[in-house]
Amino acid sequence: MPEGSQRCSRTKMVLPLRVWLNGQDGETLPSQWAHTVDISHIGGRLGGLRTKLSPGQTIALQRGQHKASFRVIWSKHLAANENQAGIEALDYRRNIWGVELPPSPFSPKVAASTRGATHKFIQLAAHSRIRWGLSFGLLFLGLALGLSLYLETFYESGRVAIQPPEPAPPSAEDLARLTPRPHPMPGLLTRTLASSASRVQVAETPIGHVVYPVAPDDSIRGKVRLQIIIAANGVVEQIHALSGKQPLAEAAAQAVRLWHYSSFPGRERLTERETSVTVSFVGTDAVSLQFPSSNTQVHAN
Repeated sequence: MPEGSQRCSRTKMVLPLRVWLNGQDGETLPSQWAHTVDISHIGGRLGGLRTKLSPGQTIALQRGQHKASFRVIWSKHLAANENQAGIEALDYRRNIWGVELPPSPFSPKVAASTRGATHKFIQLAAHSRIRWGLSFGLLFLGLALGLSLYLETFYESGRVAIQPPEPAPPSAEDLARLTPRPHPMPGLLTRTLASSASRVQVAETPIGHVVYPVAPDDSIRGKVRLQIIIAANGVVEQIHALSGKQPLAEAAAQAVRLWHYSSFPGRERLTERETSVTVSFVGTDAVSLQFPSSNTQVHAN
């Protein structure tokens, strides 16, 4: 299967994993870290490889406690210590990605089984609606008779007077607990950005290894947008939170300040660039990065 051909729909997903290679004499070489670029039910594309792989070579990938064998379909050298490779699973029944993927139409048996299960589910749902309708009618009739008996017995005799309890005023401790506390702005986030006549608006993505943010709390979900000021040498100078929750903005800024962008060629007088990034915290250890130069999102898990 040459580069670019797809037998199954792929999902863009960046997942860190360990790559095990086999030597010429069958010995196992030291493992290396890499990441996926996109994945599918039957394979995917690897990036961040320090070693260029050979088509037909068998490798082992490990994510967490799960490990499986793959065959290299194609390999491409991008830069120093930066290679990509297309891989295909040797056993389609094993899934080491640990994430949900769209249903695959690759197997006709799966499609036929799905249609049969859908037909059976529709029949069961129709019978279930009839049973629930009868149950709800009997329940409604019982409630109406009970309410009628209650009104006749108590309200006509005047012996029952129902008064809702009055809520007690909040105490000083309750007010102190409910009052929001000010959250200080960290040093790596600026409240305002100083204007610069030499600054230009650009749509760039960082180069080299990208550090992904980590959510401060597994229960916090949301999306933040950051404005980034880049120096002439490609270093991030300032970060300004445009939108999003403050804890997530701080976590995103901690990762963004470690990014590096391309440098200005020659002796350009423009010393600063201005760009942005949108960070979505979507799971326990999953984030999505969206840059202005791309309409697609890059995920990390």
